[in-house]
Order: sequence, then C-alpha cells, then structure tokens
Amino acid sequence: MEIYENELKFADPVSDATKNTFVIYNPGRYDGVVVLVPNETGYEDIAWTDPEAHYRGGRLAHYNARLVGPGEDGRYTVVKSENSCNPSCADGSISQVVLHWNGHDYLPAQ
Repeated sequence: MEIYENELKFADPVSDATKNTFVIYNPGRYDGVVVLVPNETGYEDIAWTDPEAHYRGGRLAHYNARLVGPGEDGRYTVVKSENSCNPSCADGSISQVVLHWNGHDYLPAQ
C-alpha cells in the first residue's frame, strides 16, 4: 500500500466490538480506511480494486473515507464520500454514504 509521507496510523481505539482492526491511510490526496478482519491464519484479503492504485479502494479498503465512532453499539461506521463527476469531477456533487459492518463487509444500511 502506497502512502503519502507518514500518513499511516491506527484508529483510536484500534479495534471495535466487531474485533476488526482499523488503519487510516493517505495515498496522497484523501484519507482512506483499511479494515483488517481477523481470520484463522491472520487477516482476510483486503481485495484491492486495483493493486497499483490504492486510491480506488477495495472490499476492505475504503478510499476517501473516514471512521465515525465507535457508537453506542461499540462499532465504527465508515463514512465514504463519493463524487458524481457530472458534468465533470471538478463540478460534480459530493454525497456521503454511511457503511455498516454486516459480519462480512461494510455496506450501506438497508
């Protein structure tokens, strides 16, 4: 994972009620959140969308995102910003999606 200067740190607290570990990173423009999900042999594969471009995120890596919490349930949520890039990325509208842990992934609430 490429990061900008020393922009890699653990969340505080580092884990939440899910027992996942959270790392904040910055590959050069916006922060991202990497979720380390423990399994029998270490941690699940982050599943980068593009291993050469970490700003694109992955299954357990959320670029242009921040952690919120932990909340009353002891869990973090991931708030991800998305740009419509319509009519262009410079003029697009920004929306935020709140992602919640479902036991396997961070997904929008249903």
